[in-house]
Amino acid sequence: MQLQRQRLLDDLPARLEFVSRGFDFQAAELAAARARFTERSRSGDPSAKGELSKIKRRQRSLASVRGRRLGELQSEPGHIRPGAFEFLVHALVAPNQDPEEAKRFDAQVEAIAVEVATGYEESLGAAVKDVSKPELARRAGLPDWPGFDLLAAHPGAERRAIEVKGSAGAGNVEISDNEWAKACNLRNDYWLYVVFDCATPHPRLVRVRDPFAKLLAKSRESFAYTISPRALREAAEP
Repeated sequence: MQLQRQRLLDDLPARLEFVSRGFDFQAAELAAARARFTERSRSGDPSAKGELSKIKRRQRSLASVRGRRLGELQSEPGHIRPGAFEFLVHALVAPNQDPEEAKRFDAQVEAIAVEVATGYEESLGAAVKDVSKPELARRAGLPDWPGFDLLAAHPGAERRAIEVKGSAGAGNVEISDNEWAKACNLRNDYWLYVVFDCATPHPRLVRVRDPFAKLLAKSRESFAYTISPRALREAAEP
C-alpha cells in the first residue's frame, strides 16, 4: 500500500501536467469554435447565436471542472486503502497520427490567433478586414495573395498590413518569401502579430512593427524564414 501511494506521489507532477494539457486542448477547441460562430453570427446566421451561447457556457464551466479534476488527482494518494484488487483491462494510448487531425488542430490554432489579433485591433478602434484568402483579398481590392492576413484601418488614416502567426506553445515562427517581400515593401505599415500559447486559456500576443528591419532570420528552411521566440520578444512593441 505504501509503495503504491509513493508511486502516485512520484508520478503526480507528470499526471497533473498531462490532465492540464488535455484541458488546454479543450479550451483551444472551444476558442476556435467561438471564433467560427462569432463570424457566422456577424454574418446574420440566426442559428449561430444559440450555439455561441452554449460555447460561452462551456468556456465558463471549464475552469471549475479543471480545478475539480486536478484536486481529485492531488488527493488520490491519500485515498489508498488495503484490500483485494482485480485486473480489468490494459490499454495502450498513443498520440493521434492522423494528418487530417493535425491539420484541424493547426487550423484551430490559427483561428485563435486571428481572433486575438482582430480583437486587439478593434479595441484600438480599427476597422479590420480578413484578407487571408484570395476571395477576401479581392473583395478588399488587393491581389489574391497580398502577403498578410488582416488589413486594419485606424482613425486618422493609418493602415496596418498585419501578418498573423499562431503557436500552440512558444515555438519558432516561419515567414514565407511572399510575406517577407511584402514586409520589405511596406516597412512601417507592415506588422507581424504572433500569438503564443494558443492551446491554453491565456494566449499571448507579441507585435512587431517593420519586421524586415527589426528581425534577422537565423536560418531558412522550406522557403521560409525561421524566427525564434526570443528574437520576437526583443523586437516587439511595448
